[in-house]
Amino acid sequence: MPISTLTRNLRDGELVLKDGSDPVQSLTVLLDEGDLSWTQRQRTIEIKDRGSIAAGHTRKGDEESIPISFTAKWTQLVGKSHDDADPLQLYEFLTFASGSDVTSTSSDGEQDTLTLEFTVTDPAGVASERIVFAKVYRESLSMSEGRDYNTLSFAGRAFQTSPAITRL
Repeated sequence: MPISTLTRNLRDGELVLKDGSDPVQSLTVLLDEGDLSWTQRQRTIEIKDRGSIAAGHTRKGDEESIPISFTAKWTQLVGKSHDDADPLQLYEFLTFASGSDVTSTSSDGEQDTLTLEFTVTDPAGVASERIVFAKVYRESLSMSEGRDYNTLSFAGRAFQTSPAITRL
């Protein structure tokens, strides 16, 4: 399979949120800033001999979930939860707003979660990828007023150690 040598940038990505309903309800994040970010961590326990690294060793530490964040511009916060005829808005999807019919991807009694799918299209058309974060829960949601546009900033965690990455 050919390898692409073209770097990717914010013009090549699309972020889609999916819930746990059947059929799945999805929302493509429009007007996003192109700043999706995640960090995969690997914890290590350092075992030293009386403070000396030379005589010590390392062991695997606890697994860590993936911190994930993104920012989007918003035109309105509520739609469907206000009037069933209006389209579902990003704020409603991320907050599981009453009347939005957004369903968690987690089991009953667990923290509400969503699936985030980030598709990166290869400009050369040979190596597009889909990066899937399952069971993403919200830690914070910040709305900011701005001179040119208002923003919504999401920060959460994917309850997994690494995303599922597939070639398309």
